[in-house]
Amino acid sequence: MRFIPGPIIIPRKSRKEKIERKKKTKPAKKEKKLVYVLIKVKPDQLISEKAREVEEIFKGKTFNRVVNPDGYTLLMNAQNLFSKSSRIYVVELTDDMNRWFYLVPSEERIKFKNKDKYMVFLIKKDSALEEIANKMVEGKLTKKSTFELVLTAIEVALGLLTFAAGYLAFENVIDISQLSNIVAFVFFFIFALQSIKKGYRRRSWED
Repeated sequence: MRFIPGPIIIPRKSRKEKIERKKKTKPAKKEKKLVYVLIKVKPDQLISEKAREVEEIFKGKTFNRVVNPDGYTLLMNAQNLFSKSSRIYVVELTDDMNRWFYLVPSEERIKFKNKDKYMVFLIKKDSALEEIANKMVEGKLTKKSTFELVLTAIEVALGLLTFAAGYLAFENVIDISQLSNIVAFVFFFIFALQSIKKGYRRRSWED
């Protein structure tokens, strides 16, 4: 008797499985954070002694140390570490003559008991990292530029304008339609100002 092979059945994935696979999205990227910590060495202490104390805080973590760097060196180190972690700590030790920078990638928060400055930068644009690195080297992190001061003043003025318009509407000096137009203009203008601001936000606390 001659054997005739039957049809080969290839199992197909159900349409439901295909839809579920399409729905799966890539996890959102974590916001880049750069935490700057300044520690000033006491006059009766060597910077190398203080460095040993600081390195104890980083025990079990990898870190880069650069001495008296320029902006480019600091930037290259930071960019390299951001490829490994969404948060890096930049700790500066200084005795007013030398400046030692420690760059530490860490998803976990690192606590510092004694510090002279503590600043957190939420980086929105990669290009902003270069500006931050240069300001660190120049010692101008805490100083706002004229551009930033002007933008802040305009935002405050717009806020006062909105408050004044609300008061005038309450006193029936202007009608509601005029008030809504003013509020819409203020929100639009503030949004436009925010879009031309620097590619990072600065604050004095950490999540």
